[in-house]
Amino acid sequence: MTSQPNSAARPAQPVVVSRYDEVRALLADPALTVPAVPRPPFSLTVAWLRGAVGRFADGPVHAARRAASVGVLAGLDERALRAEAFRRAAGHPGPELVPVEVLAVALGVRAEDGARAARAVAALAPAYLPPATPPSPVASPVQAAPDDAAADAGLAELSRLLGDPEPERLAVLAGLLAQACAATADLVRNALAADAGPCPVEDLLAETLRHDPPVRTLRRVAVRQAAGGVPAGTTVLLDVAAANRDPHVFDDPDRFRPGRSPRHLTFGAGPRPCPAERIALALAAGVVEAIRR
Repeated sequence: MTSQPNSAARPAQPVVVSRYDEVRALLADPALTVPAVPRPPFSLTVAWLRGAVGRFADGPVHAARRAASVGVLAGLDERALRAEAFRRAAGHPGPELVPVEVLAVALGVRAEDGARAARAVAALAPAYLPPATPPSPVASPVQAAPDDAAADAGLAELSRLLGDPEPERLAVLAGLLAQACAATADLVRNALAADAGPCPVEDLLAETLRHDPPVRTLRRVAVRQAAGGVPAGTTVLLDVAAANRDPHVFDDPDRFRPGRSPRHLTFGAGPRPCPAERIALALAAGVVEAIRR
């Protein structure tokens, strides 16, 4: 079957997977991956950053970029980050941005510029994710959307505050900060809003990640037939939020109950888990401890 000239092809609806065991199996299946974003020539733009980070790469390129991020994170002291997040959060007018502020300083921003770096990342982060569908090839060229323009300015400011590192390192640092920004802020916000009563902050964060995950879905594409018979070429939406409340795995799943076994899938699994889990938890713990005192 051929399409009519100038007609817009309507993409197939993604397959939604929400059972815990099925989501976990597909996360572990290398047949499911993230479509690679093309890398344009270097410029201080969000379009360049998307094409230069590991999150939107595949295969050996993803592995190499992920290893670079893991190497940077391995040099960070979780206890020091947690203590600094605690110190900065006390009386802070916007405690949700404290984690990215502390992380920016740990990655090379001067301490006195931490708040400016956090604001730059906050401008960059909303435009960091690529569009769910590519633009029409027949669309007229337009100027950058306002969110991309703000993101470009945020990236330029962040680069300056980091000392204008060479592009490969800038991509690693800016990518880590952009990915940490909204997710960690939402984790802090959701944990503070929970009616948990007295409990260890570690238990509070683990149950918040299960019950109200900051990242609720993950999108993947099957490059060949995947687990469960998912055909090649299928877009799969992994409903992490629903999987985290699967009654076949979690007793009384809709009840917020700190102290459960932390089997949630919020940080992913398989070949593409979040590389910054321990750092995100340390930063969020420091902030939540400070605010709950």
